[in-house]
Amino acid sequence: MYWYLTVRSDGHYSKSVPNHVLVEHLDAVPGLRRTDLAFYRAEDGLEWLDVTIAACDSAGNYAAHAGWVPPQVNMVELICSAAGGRPAYEAARVVAAGIADLLGWEVVDSESGEVL
Repeated sequence: MYWYLTVRSDGHYSKSVPNHVLVEHLDAVPGLRRTDLAFYRAEDGLEWLDVTIAACDSAGNYAAHAGWVPPQVNMVELICSAAGGRPAYEAARVVAAGIADLLGWEVVDSESGEVL
């Protein structure tokens, strides 16, 4: 089982930013390493975490492809393993909160729909 956190401007994903804004931020997050143009993963030895930056439609649907990142992005999805328990979830929340603070966006727990 996995936990999903979504960072977005609002419920309709109405605002976007140039991809370099998120890339520069995520490149500087301790413990994350870039695995492709739009994908990041926690470094070995840390709680398992995958991060994807994407452009989605107003319903939150998106496609992410290796070797490509959209010029404008309006969503960041963080996925962590529920097997890691609360420490894994809290580690993902810290990364998500940093992104949300940078952009003035919100973090949503995808399972509950709760804005954190």
